[in-house]
Amino acid sequence: MSRGAENVKEKRPRARFYLERSGAWAQISIIFMLLSAIFRLFGVWGLWEVEFFRATQILLPLLCNILFALCVFLFGKRGFFLSAIPVLMGVAFFIIKSFGFGNWVHTALCILLYLAVAVIYSGTVLGFIRTKWLLPPLFGLPFLYHIFVEDLAKLRDAANPMTLSQGLQELSVLCVMVSLFCVGMGLKKRTDTGAEAGNRKPEAKETAEPAAGEAAAEEPAAGPQEVPAAEEAK
Repeated sequence: MSRGAENVKEKRPRARFYLERSGAWAQISIIFMLLSAIFRLFGVWGLWEVEFFRATQILLPLLCNILFALCVFLFGKRGFFLSAIPVLMGVAFFIIKSFGFGNWVHTALCILLYLAVAVIYSGTVLGFIRTKWLLPPLFGLPFLYHIFVEDLAKLRDAANPMTLSQGLQELSVLCVMVSLFCVGMGLKKRTDTGAEAGNRKPEAKETAEPAAGEAAAEEPAAGPQEVPAAEEAK
């Protein structure tokens, strides 16, 4: 029994998640991801002179925004695991961005959060994590932290007020969190119970056929025993 249970557990398929393109969660996710690209573009307008900054803080996040929106629109129903690619690219962008923070403790905590996003999101859409309910708090809680802790503190800081560029870049980050939160809420898991049942029927048929064959093989055995009995009767 234990060996059989272990074999069943090993053969258990990965979860397969999908996202309805026409659903409200998917539509909201696309809108906020594209808004993030717009806010990012205007927030860094005129800051593309430095090559490294242009590549990692402008082109990279814009590419992530567009690719993720396309994944939701084109591959939501099938192949949504491809959305892990722009998310991993976005994690790289945020890690590079975090090195510009003034506090190294803040940088370290943010990097841990970004790595958690990479592992949990990729593990979910690839089917290794069999539940979607790790995603909403993964993006919802940092969103609330940004709003009620960091952003309110910056708005109240009269000595160093938030510039328009900083505000637009922060809005871009918030839009990414909202978009990914919506994806986590809208994901659905495929159920292949019909296919599994179909796979079980041939097995039952195969087990039944040898049994019928054995019964057929036993019937001719009675023939030779009856022939000598008939000859003795004559």
